[in-house]
Amino acid sequence: MSQAAGSEAFTQAKNDEAAVYEVGFHIVPQAEESGARAAAAKLRAYLEKAGATILTEEAPKKMPFAYQIERAVHGKREKYTEGYFGSLKFEAPRDIIKLFEETLRADVEIVRFLLILTEREQPAAAPRATYASNRLQGETISRPAAPEEPRGEVSEEDLDKSIEALVG
Repeated sequence: MSQAAGSEAFTQAKNDEAAVYEVGFHIVPQAEESGARAAAAKLRAYLEKAGATILTEEAPKKMPFAYQIERAVHGKREKYTEGYFGSLKFEAPRDIIKLFEETLRADVEIVRFLLILTEREQPAAAPRATYASNRLQGETISRPAAPEEPRGEVSEEDLDKSIEALVG
């Protein structure tokens, strides 16, 4: 999204009561798959209870991190090299976003998150052109053969001159 489009979306969100947001989050690897799904469901339930409408959801999937992430939990430094990544896209009143962000920060199962203001529409892919023809149906298309050059006799003298030109 361009800077102008981003500021336009932000201005629109300031003027509207509700705006569209997307949150991407990493869940601790110790949660296992069922725990990661439960943590994502907890975030979804929080948003729905606060009056948000879920637009899209990506279930958490385990993946390695690009780098080691460290954070302090209960006075102890924890290090993570993998975790479960999930995301939610939702429309919500602006006044709940600050509370939702605090909830994400306080949740010990969430390693990291990114909450952004976005747009409702997904950009549509350009339609691909399709061409149909029954003209060549059942035929194998082959590359046209290059015409052969006429071959002639080469004298020893011409051959020696050509070799001299290449070597010399």
